[in-house]
Parts: sequence; structure tokens; C-alpha cells
Amino acid sequence: MTLYLYGGPKTRVSIPKWYLAEKGISYEYVNIDLAARQNLAASYLEVNPFGKLPALKDDSNGIVLFESGAILQYLSENYANEVHDAATRASISQWILFANSTLAIALFVPSNKEREFPRLMATLNDIYAKKQFLVGDCWTAADCAVNAYLGYLPIFYPNEDLSAYPNIQALNERTRSNPNYRTIMGL
Repeated sequence: MTLYLYGGPKTRVSIPKWYLAEKGISYEYVNIDLAARQNLAASYLEVNPFGKLPALKDDSNGIVLFESGAILQYLSENYANEVHDAATRASISQWILFANSTLAIALFVPSNKEREFPRLMATLNDIYAKKQFLVGDCWTAADCAVNAYLGYLPIFYPNEDLSAYPNIQALNERTRSNPNYRTIMGL
């Protein structure tokens, strides 16, 4: 059984790479050179017809997935043994979808950042005041998704004042000090 993770520099492949590293799941990394347009080659379009990264192929069952959130959910359920019931599955899914849609849009769409960012950050700050992990009592795919996007803040917005969100600041410090995260993000 082999997992193949397709990605390239400056893509969201860093999110599933971090998750795989944290969970000790072995895989083969397939670098797709965007500058050489390898993502548009017929062989890669069979993996992801949209030519986007990341993608995952599982040789054990032939499944091929694209979108970092779908990859995280699949790995969480099938390799990390995080999902034991429907409620856990739904909670992990909720946070992955939140990260990849609501949070990502609030961070990276300028008009939304101005309007949504303060409210989302205040709410997340309150959530992290009460608990360390989003689902259950250990780090899951939900934490990976949300923490990855929050971890992008100092990278993409180094001058962003986060002092109003001390729990987010503490989370980012823990994330940025994580050896796997540091390696994958090149810090």
C-alpha cells in the first residue's frame, strides 16, 4: 500500500504534508513543477482534472482525491484512526470546511478580510481560551486545517497586529515551534 501526495512549492500541499508528518503516516511525495506546467500534463490531469494541487492517490484502493480538506478528511478516517463515530466525523468535517472556506476567505480576500477577520478572530480566540484542541482531547485533522491557516498570518501578514487575540498568538507560537510544521513551511 502506497499513498502518493502530489504537490509543489507555494501550494496548499503543506497542509496535508504537515498532517501526514504529525501522524507518522508514510507516503511518497510527487513534486509537480507548476513553472514547467506539469500540472497541465495529461498524466497529472488524470489525477486532478482541474490541474490544481494538492492531490492524493491511495494505491490500496485506487481512490484519488484533490482539495486539501478532502485529503485531510480521508486521512483522518482511514489512516489516523481519529473517527470513531458520526459526531466526531461531523465535527472534524465542520472545522476543515470552516478553515478552507470561511477562514481562508476572511484571510485572503481583501474585502472579506476587513469585514470578517476581526469577528472570526475574536470568536476563535474565545474558543481557544476554553480548549486546546477543536475536537476531542488531542490534535486532529480539524486542528491541522485551522492551525495551518492561522499559521499563515505571520507569513502573509507579518505586520498584522494580533495583540487583541492572545490565544491565537499563543496557538501560532506553538504551531510555529512545531518541528514538523517548521520543516514543511521552511521556517
